[in-house]
Amino acid sequence: MAVLTSAMSKPVTPFLIGKGMELSMTTVNMEEQVKILIELQGLDSEIFNKKRFLDAIPGRIRELDDSLEEKSANLKSLEEESKKLQVKRKEKEADLASKEQAIKKYQVQLFQIKTNKEYTSLEKEIANIKADNSILEDEIIELLEHVDEIKKKVSKEKEILENEKGKITQEKKKIENEKKINETEFSDLNNKRKEFVQKLDKNILSKYERILHNRDGLAMVPIIGGTCGGCNMNLPPQVINEAKLKKDFTFCGNCARILYIAE
Repeated sequence: MAVLTSAMSKPVTPFLIGKGMELSMTTVNMEEQVKILIELQGLDSEIFNKKRFLDAIPGRIRELDDSLEEKSANLKSLEEESKKLQVKRKEKEADLASKEQAIKKYQVQLFQIKTNKEYTSLEKEIANIKADNSILEDEIIELLEHVDEIKKKVSKEKEILENEKGKITQEKKKIENEKKINETEFSDLNNKRKEFVQKLDKNILSKYERILHNRDGLAMVPIIGGTCGGCNMNLPPQVINEAKLKKDFTFCGNCARILYIAE
């Protein structure tokens, strides 16, 4: 495997190892190979962690953009509401002006009416219009108060949005710096890995890497208190003894990871 990233992108055929099965390695020093693999596992864990970090960056950026978009949408909604209220206010003010004009017209006509019946009827019409105007005036005052309230909210939301833009800009710069640092470290780790794997037998490396990618970057695990350091399942005494001998690879019958005794 030249570079770990290339292997990560390819589907790996599951490496199934039955409980108690072992790989016989008669032409290599297994104890030495296991020591090297333990060191390699530490390196690979760093590489996998770096890759997870880098893979998560687009999602972090999307979250920031979504947050900003949500606040922008809130502001836009308030601005639209403010516009609608002002249009409604202007319509009612126009209606009020029209009715006031009608009252003036009718008041002039009062002096031209000759019968009491007509006079009374016109006075009643003027009174009805004045009653309507009173309601309109109350509605206009209410709308003005509402518009003023919305304007204050718009002003506050604009301030919040501007502050959020500044924070997000800084956060994106921070993420970009983290990305560059981790990309460099990721590259360095892979270059180090290229040199490191030269110490391993190719067949052993192949088995290890197959498990590595099937087990999310963790192929070599220590035996801890009689349990597998990968899946925490209890191990049979025979499996533990085989790991102590260091003559062959010993695998966890549950998760298929390579087991070793921590020195």
